[in-house]
Amino acid sequence: MTGQEKSSFHRIGDLLTQVANAVGGLLFITAFAGFIIQIFFRYVIGDPLRWTEEFTMIAFIWTVFWAAAFVVPIREHVAFDVVYSAVSPKVQRIFAIFSMIMVIVAFGILIPYTLEYLEFLTRRKSPVMRLPMHWIYGCYLLFVVGFALKAAARLFRLVGPDWRAQI
Repeated sequence: MTGQEKSSFHRIGDLLTQVANAVGGLLFITAFAGFIIQIFFRYVIGDPLRWTEEFTMIAFIWTVFWAAAFVVPIREHVAFDVVYSAVSPKVQRIFAIFSMIMVIVAFGILIPYTLEYLEFLTRRKSPVMRLPMHWIYGCYLLFVVGFALKAAARLFRLVGPDWRAQI
């Protein structure tokens, strides 16, 4: 890969990261705005709105799954690394490769079951806003696919020449 191709690749990655962060920020602001509207109407106006609680819950669900899939770097997710930290970098690489393969396999297995469940939800609507439930919980499919892709990207880097940067 030439220097120009590599810089183009990095620019695309940086752009995707900025877009993912912006979407995550907007989702969080949306959840927070729903929460503030809920508080205002309930405690200031004294006439609570029915839709705000459901709206805030949906925005929060989307925020959590979006951030887990696209915003939080894969190495910053919760991990049990007591043994990992105590071994050599070469063994850490083996552990990381194994764990990325397991994530990819496990999440790959989840995809058809997630699609099946979302198909089941197409017949259901949310209680207040009457939104299709498969749209509300479709963010889980984004999470599964997005996280598996992040694991595949890390696996690719772990088997490459610059693997020490991934440890």
